[in-house]
Amino acid sequence: MIKGILFDFDGTISDRVSSAYAMYRYIVHSVLPKMDENSIEFESIIQRCMLWDEFGTIKKLHVLKHLKENYAPDLDLDYWNQAWYEKFHLFQSTQENAIEVIQRLKEKYKLGIITNGDGKSQDAKLKRLELYPYFDTVLISGVFGVHKPDPSIYHKAAENLGLKCEEIAFIGDTFATDILGAIKVGMLPIWYCNEHRGVSNYPVLQMTNYKQIEQYFLNDIYEKD
Repeated sequence: MIKGILFDFDGTISDRVSSAYAMYRYIVHSVLPKMDENSIEFESIIQRCMLWDEFGTIKKLHVLKHLKENYAPDLDLDYWNQAWYEKFHLFQSTQENAIEVIQRLKEKYKLGIITNGDGKSQDAKLKRLELYPYFDTVLISGVFGVHKPDPSIYHKAAENLGLKCEEIAFIGDTFATDILGAIKVGMLPIWYCNEHRGVSNYPVLQMTNYKQIEQYFLNDIYEKD
């Protein structure tokens, strides 16, 4: 019987694609201020950045180097690499219906977050979206000392919730971290594929929006267990 739900943050609770898009618009406008923000040329640069970004799985310096080499030769790599981590929280938004569904889930389940990333920047994002009150535990890998899919961070979250791993579902968008780690410790894995199409031969439950999450967890599907 599932008694707790753990969430990834970036791309699962946060609408990372929209957040990254807004951040890249800010960067490109700052380094190319004479370019019309409404032009097709400007938009093409942003879309290139989104491709180089690879859903946030690659270091920002990689994107910035491509931006400098192809469009903005005067771009200060060190400044903008640091600015990403200092300012990205200002551009955060949540997945559609995420807060409303999480509020309802909290009435029935213990909730938590496990997120990979720098402690300061992830904390700033969570505070910006005012998420802390909804969760019984929040573990940030940069603070905890290990990253998903290391089993220890999952075990610590389960301990903080006062539950066994088998009593917890884990919802995350990145297979090689979120899903792999959840399976390793015996949690119920749910691959959240809102921002990409999940293709896998491995049998794992997929969901694409928070209405599906709400229906799955709040329609008493576990009452018969």
